[in-house]
Amino acid sequence: MIAVTWFSWSLIAALFWGLGPVFAKLGLVKPDPLIALTVRNIGVLAILLVWTLGRGDLTASLLSLDLRTWILLVLEGASASVIAHFAYFKALKMGNIASVVPITASYPLVSVILSAILLGNKVTLGKAVGVLLTVTGIYLLQRF
Repeated sequence: MIAVTWFSWSLIAALFWGLGPVFAKLGLVKPDPLIALTVRNIGVLAILLVWTLGRGDLTASLLSLDLRTWILLVLEGASASVIAHFAYFKALKMGNIASVVPITASYPLVSVILSAILLGNKVTLGKAVGVLLTVTGIYLLQRF
């Protein structure tokens, strides 16, 4: 059996995050972005419920989480799946994928900075160079 590493999962995520904007742009032709986001999240909820119920541990798993974990995960969902995705859908409806996606994909810059400030994560020279290259790449994609 082949072991799936964090790197493999990262590549899978990148592939599907790359595919998602194409579906979103095509799906945003008619609906308002808020309606589109609602439809998206109903679909996500249905898929996750079936997946988790299929594993047989939904109730036990949900009940095992403490209040702090619930609050943090709801805040993550509100920030990433509601606010960010609403803004992303609005941007996609108005702009083209090649312009919108690089800017919205710059969120790791925010994560690196906030993780250093709030979590005490160390920003190495390599990470700082990566941030600089990301900003440069976004600029070049927008400029040309």
